[in-house]
This record gives sequence, C-alpha cells and structure tokens, in this order.
Amino acid sequence: MKNKICSYVAMLISVLLLSACGDKSEVDNVPAIYEFKEPNDFPFEITEVSTEIDLEVPNHLHQFIFYYSNEDTSQQLKYIVSKVLEEPEDNKATKDLGTEYTLENGLPAYYDERPGKQSLWWENADGFLARYVYFANDNTSEFGDNKLEVEDLLDLANQVQ
Repeated sequence: MKNKICSYVAMLISVLLLSACGDKSEVDNVPAIYEFKEPNDFPFEITEVSTEIDLEVPNHLHQFIFYYSNEDTSQQLKYIVSKVLEEPEDNKATKDLGTEYTLENGLPAYYDERPGKQSLWWENADGFLARYVYFANDNTSEFGDNKLEVEDLLDLANQVQ
C-alpha cells in the first residue's frame, strides 16, 4: 500500500511539473523580418555607419537604430524605427511631439528642437514610429555651424518613405 501511495504521489508531482512547464514556457513567435529604406543623401559627410537591433522583449518592442556620424565634425544622426506590438497607440506620431510639417507622401511629421538636439518624428509604413535625432559638437548644447535646417530632416524622412 505504501508503494502504491508513493507511486501516486510521484505521478501527481510529475503531472504538476509537466503542466507548470507547458504553456508558460512557450513564447509566441513574433516575426521580426522587416525591410527599411535608409537615406543615401545626407546634409553632412558620413564617415561612420552602424546599426543596432533591439529585440530584448520580442513580444513587446521591435526597434531598429541606424547610426550615421562624422568623426571630424562630431555630427551624429540616429534613424530610429520602433514598434510597440502590444500597444499600437504608442506607435502614433502626435502634435505633442513638436511643430507639424507635411512629408511628400502627405503624412504629418513633427519637428522638435532642444538644446543640442534636433528631432523629427513621423509614422512609417507597417505601423512603425520613425524618427531622426541629430546631435552635433559632441552632444553639447551648442550646434555652432553644424545646425541642420528643418528641410534637411524633412528631406531625410522623404528619402525613406
């Protein structure tokens, strides 16, 4: 009788362990294959290019960052394309992001300028939020002669539409 109870307890523990490992360990496969256009005509000379893909939480955020820089002038441009999968409203460009402009395809884009940083935000294809962030002079609060015109950022955005 004691062996029979031990067998039932062992079987119950096995069932509990298997059921605990079942659905919780499975991760939904969210495809992360996207094609993005990159700009090819920049308002300053590019000496270094790199790319970062952020999929640390693949079921929540897909983010792709393209870095363009000139080491001599310390000008830096980030092209960031991101998509929050669980909350599509987080992928919307709104007037809260800055002054509204219109891209060549008719979509709104929002320009913002802060000390040492210029940015342009817009909604990209496939529900992505896209933005350019520009820094100069080693990220100081001064642009000096390296400040971009809003039209430069708009031209960059039109290149990737």
